[in-house]
Amino acid sequence: MDAKDHPIIAVLGDQRRFVVPIYQRQYQWTDKHWNAFWEDVQAKAEETLVGKPHFKHYMGALILAPGSDGYVVGATPQVQVVDGQQRLTTFQIFLAALREVGLRKEFSEVAENVGNYLFNRPMSADKDQDARFKLVPTPQDRAVFHNIIDGSLTSIRKMYPMCFYQNGNLIQKYAPNSIQAFYKFIQKIEQYVTYGPDDDEDTVSKTSDNLETQRSRTHALVDALLNHLKIVVITLDESDDAQVIFETLNSKAEPLLAMDLVRNNIFHRAEAQGESADKLFEKVWRPLDDSFWKADSPRAKPRRPRIDHFLSHVLTAQTGRDISLRELYAEYRSFTRPNGRPRFPTVQEELEALMRYAPIYRTLEEGKTGSSLGWIGSKLSVWEITTAYPLIFTIAVSNGSEDIKSALYRLIYSYIVRRSLCGLTPKNLNKTFQRVTSYLLEKGISIESFALAFAEQIGDAVRFPSNDELSNAINTNPIYLWIHKKDKLMDILWELELSIRDKFSVSTPRPLGMSVEHILPQGWRTHWALSDGRKAPIDLSPVADTETSLTIAKRQACLHILGNLTLITVPGNSASSNSVFEDKKKWLKKSLLALNLEIIEKDSWDEATISDRSKMLISKATSIWPSI
Repeated sequence: MDAKDHPIIAVLGDQRRFVVPIYQRQYQWTDKHWNAFWEDVQAKAEETLVGKPHFKHYMGALILAPGSDGYVVGATPQVQVVDGQQRLTTFQIFLAALREVGLRKEFSEVAENVGNYLFNRPMSADKDQDARFKLVPTPQDRAVFHNIIDGSLTSIRKMYPMCFYQNGNLIQKYAPNSIQAFYKFIQKIEQYVTYGPDDDEDTVSKTSDNLETQRSRTHALVDALLNHLKIVVITLDESDDAQVIFETLNSKAEPLLAMDLVRNNIFHRAEAQGESADKLFEKVWRPLDDSFWKADSPRAKPRRPRIDHFLSHVLTAQTGRDISLRELYAEYRSFTRPNGRPRFPTVQEELEALMRYAPIYRTLEEGKTGSSLGWIGSKLSVWEITTAYPLIFTIAVSNGSEDIKSALYRLIYSYIVRRSLCGLTPKNLNKTFQRVTSYLLEKGISIESFALAFAEQIGDAVRFPSNDELSNAINTNPIYLWIHKKDKLMDILWELELSIRDKFSVSTPRPLGMSVEHILPQGWRTHWALSDGRKAPIDLSPVADTETSLTIAKRQACLHILGNLTLITVPGNSASSNSVFEDKKKWLKKSLLALNLEIIEKDSWDEATISDRSKMLISKATSIWPSI
């Protein structure tokens, strides 16, 4: 038996056939496997776009046994795939999907390159057509798999019409797993190549990037898969029982998590250095052993236990570097021995340095108000952003005063909200927060350093919006349409409510069951006349009169801006619906919110009053979400 690790290019670049024995399962990977696989490849592609990745990513093991036909001179060699055929099949389907997207984009060089890892070169003694395929699956999977490798999505739709609707979309319940994987990988690749990395935010409509950027991303995916993913290849000899090895490897044992490997490494080094692993576990490590840390982090991507995300954030907070969650064990080993020398004199000091961040992380995750740290945690929970954690870690453990820390947390929150209101992309928040962390580690923790970190960052992807930009956004942007997750919009409106209150207001906490309400309703044409008293067509049909058409367009333009939005109870929202302003005021009054007091004092509600309210909200917003 021989075991060595190899990049995928070395495995698939060989002139040989990988034959899956008949006792193996059919291809059974599903969405959870494909999504995890895609996240690994996309992450490596992003790293290759900015430079050579720090680490190769291991994709598991591939166990090979000698082929049943033995060696034949002049024929393509073959080996049996004892274990790893699920990932090997996925590599091939992914390459076929890459070829498909490359051809669609007219990147012919991509399709040509990928073909080298799907097909063997014909040899004189090959007796069957399967010899030209790198992978020969089980008989049940073989035909559809080879049709995918040999064809395109168009040909697959023609061959398997029962798997697709008439519009070409997949009917998942009827499609074999290999067709599902091919279809979904094409979607993911095309989305990434055209628009960039996946993100959680939906505040802006995506627009396609230029052709050269798309070409670079396509090449990066090929490079990531072939050169920066590795697999451990275990080659058996004639005396090894392949079936026994297969059954042993596919037992029900739980796989080790990244943090399990880190923990084992820590305590192994402790024992080697003469420190008591038992005492260190009880005295320092045990708090990390409860269920809170083992549960998946609910807002972070990729879906991993909190303890893995925690360690990744700690490493960024201590180094200012972007840390790969997928290579967490390698990242931690590199952190503990920079330049080959120990960073900490003892393992105990190493653990204590790690554990100082544990209560900070827990406070952020639980988001309990009562402290500035709990407050920013609650805000990040609403906005579903955990990429700011390393920056907050760095601030929280600094020697700065609580006032400075609170002000910096407020600026982080302001940065997130201002960018959202201004319709700026959320794609690069992780890189932005990592860069600011690095800057503060170098320059010191202060409001001045924070501002300087953004001083020269003027591009749309990174800049801190100015007061003028924020004002213009509140005046004109259709915020209701841009911020689809209404918890975020309600957070904005609730902060405005708090700022409007005075000593005479009811000081209630945010009620449950609130809803975002359009004061001028979305269905305003039913009961609301135009400002000159005329009625607009209810069915949205075109208006011949130019002046009326412009008036309607002006009203539609202010319908979804912040000045026309408020908070109301869910029953109040349903009851008021498209009713006239006098009826709507009754429900707004019942809310008892300061946000609605100025509204109910108005005699009418139209474009002019919406504009006036927008100006009032701007004066509050620039204070709630300060500039740098």
